[in-house]
Amino acid sequence: MSGMFFRRRERTALPHERGDVFGVGMQVYVLDDPGAGAEGWVGDPTGVIVSVAHSAGAGPLGRLRLGGRTWVVAFDSPQYRADGRGPYERAEIVETSLIAAPPIEER
Repeated sequence: MSGMFFRRRERTALPHERGDVFGVGMQVYVLDDPGAGAEGWVGDPTGVIVSVAHSAGAGPLGRLRLGGRTWVVAFDSPQYRADGRGPYERAEIVETSLIAAPPIEER
């Protein structure tokens, strides 16, 4: 395959590399994943972590989640999937798809 070049994808920093420490009560942004297809979210969902997810599998045949720890996020407003399903008030979101919202500064 001489003469063929592959563009290297930029690696997304993992939550611990960004300094994010997740837990119940944390306000979060859900990252857009272009590779999620119909499972992606419309817009840029925001919400609050309300619990640790208890399901062990995801997708066909309950295959194990490879993205790490999963949290239940209660959205600030009802959200829809890219294929139109919804509205969802909460969802299980893998930790690598979350970014901690900046803390609110007290005046």
